[in-house]
Amino acid sequence: MSSLKPVKKENLSVRVYNEIRNALINGQYEPGERLIIGELARQMGVSITPVREAIFRLISEQGLEMQAATAVYVPYVNSEKLREIQQIRFHLEGMGAAEAARNITPKQLDNLVALQKEFLSYTATDPKRASYLNRKFHFSILEASNKPILRNTVESFWVITGPILKVFHIKTAGLDYSTDEHRHEAVLAALKARDPEAAAKAIQADLVWGGEIMIDWLVQREQEQAEQEREQGRRQAAGRARR
Repeated sequence: MSSLKPVKKENLSVRVYNEIRNALINGQYEPGERLIIGELARQMGVSITPVREAIFRLISEQGLEMQAATAVYVPYVNSEKLREIQQIRFHLEGMGAAEAARNITPKQLDNLVALQKEFLSYTATDPKRASYLNRKFHFSILEASNKPILRNTVESFWVITGPILKVFHIKTAGLDYSTDEHRHEAVLAALKARDPEAAAKAIQADLVWGGEIMIDWLVQREQEQAEQEREQGRRQAAGRARR
């Protein structure tokens, strides 16, 4: 379970909600992981009430799910849902990158270059850190677009997909990007050139590449689960026949 920061007492519900929401976005939890309300409250130094309020708010946003009266889990996003989210992100983040190419400041560009360098240093050794830096890279582009509504809309999808992105970085851990140009480099080149069309295409290519790997993994997992369920059904049927 992820370690969460202590929360000050003012605006507790909002602050607790933001803390857990950011943990989901940053991939600090894995799909299927159970969140225990009392443990979250202890980590943040608050009572159970604001944590429960935050949990129910996140359940309404599909960032968490409740499987029983007190059993709260990070949901597994199925392949169909992830494919839909990726299609939406494809268009919105493409728009954001194009706007960033028009509006980005030299300081913001320098920060993106530094983020990418740090990201590459962690891809093979620390999937959790790499997942966080990848998110920060994408969000920094949206921040540079100067389109707050667009940024907030995209962020809502990251609440749902953050945990699966962590799995993605675990699956691709060990990949050596030192000899092959990472897809973020094309994004940076387009931003440096202030080329909106190239920036949009570059970020979309990154999304397609990562999305296909994650969707393929989910499809395989769903097929394996379906086969396990069929096998269990055959065994139950055979057991009934013997009786």
